[in-house]
Amino acid sequence: MMQNAVEKMETGICTLTGVVSAHVVLNPDGLEIDEIHVVSTKERSPKQIVRDIESLLLNNHGVRIDHKKISIAQVQGIEDESSEAIVPAKQKKGFERIRFVSAKSNTYGLRWEVSVELERGGIPSAATANGAGSRQNKSRLVAQATAEALNNYLGDQQAVAIDDVKTIEGTRHNTLVVILTLLTDRGEKVLVGSSLLDDDQPRAVVQATLDAINRAMT
Repeated sequence: MMQNAVEKMETGICTLTGVVSAHVVLNPDGLEIDEIHVVSTKERSPKQIVRDIESLLLNNHGVRIDHKKISIAQVQGIEDESSEAIVPAKQKKGFERIRFVSAKSNTYGLRWEVSVELERGGIPSAATANGAGSRQNKSRLVAQATAEALNNYLGDQQAVAIDDVKTIEGTRHNTLVVILTLLTDRGEKVLVGSSLLDDDQPRAVVQATLDAINRAMT
């Protein structure tokens, strides 16, 4: 199965009511869907969302999938991103995606420091965060460093603040979810981003954070 087909499926799933993020995972051969991880609001039940996904894949892509391969994680307090993000239209048009470059960390006794570097249109942006080195706090520190690096791109009229970082367990893969608030001169909007969690947890945190902001601003 081609990567662009997977991306089209993910994009289609994200148009469904209540869905804010979706990841399609292929089997090792890359020929069939192994799992689909979805993060949603609580406005619709997981069963309704699963049925919609089954119908969308069958009708639009000719793919029939077992409902057991679809995992739905519902997160409290997230607005439905099917509504327009609070971002000025002139900034949404032509917004260039922000990309992950690196996440480097150091340990100082019980404290942990992480430096995150991003890139947008060839322009780098980096920020550092440090604090207690617990596993959960490390994820939050990475998200905070990512938010500070993002804010260098957003200017004085917009800012990103991290609300929460969660790990959602799946059948075979775990999903890392970052919840953030985008503040603009027009108000606030809660956004969510997700990334499959592998051995490189800092990278997953950065990618989940970028997933939220890039989808909101493009």
